[in-house]
Amino acid sequence: MKGFCKLAWPPVLTGALLSMAITIRADDATVTEVFQHPASATELTTLLGAVAKTSSAAAVLRGNFVQRKFLHELPQPLQSSGEFLVARGAGVDWHTLKPFDSEVLMTPKALIQRGPDGKPQRVNASQQPGLAAVSQVFDALFALDIDTLSQSFRLFGEKDASSTGGWRLGLVPREPAFAKLIARIVVNGADEPKLITLFEASGDRTEIELADIKTATALTDADRQRFQ
Repeated sequence: MKGFCKLAWPPVLTGALLSMAITIRADDATVTEVFQHPASATELTTLLGAVAKTSSAAAVLRGNFVQRKFLHELPQPLQSSGEFLVARGAGVDWHTLKPFDSEVLMTPKALIQRGPDGKPQRVNASQQPGLAAVSQVFDALFALDIDTLSQSFRLFGEKDASSTGGWRLGLVPREPAFAKLIARIVVNGADEPKLITLFEASGDRTEIELADIKTATALTDADRQRFQ
């Protein structure tokens, strides 16, 4: 997990990350209650049930997202939406469609960003040593790979009383350098992960609402080309 402080963090996923103490707002209180319930990897796997087994065993996950970025200096969140593709071990493709078309492709080898002008910008892992670790975290996060997450995070979990069969997963980084960027992560779900909330060390937060998640046993030829 070393190298996080040097990493050019993907802005489409988390926004500007600053190494400051986190401030939990009053409206976050219900969400962050999960951190009162520490859990082992085995206990969390049991809590999540079949969804953890299905997601972590899938080679490919794809779906749609709505992302809301809450900045303390703005009265309303910045919202974007699009589609994502997680190829286990290969990387994450984050394709924003609204309010404009842009894309971030993150793999253990490189980070490729494409803006509205269509021109790609590439940063290789040799230039950013923490890239492989970040790619692994997001890979495991979207796939609910609890065993892999437990290597990088302290684990918390509880049932979500507001949702039938619902659960809430909490993650606190073990690596101090990562904690200077992301203080805590909360994942809410039931039959599938529905909402990922990243509490940044700056006091801002990013909410990623997931929908229409589908799994597959292998990438299509077209998708495979993206990660090469």
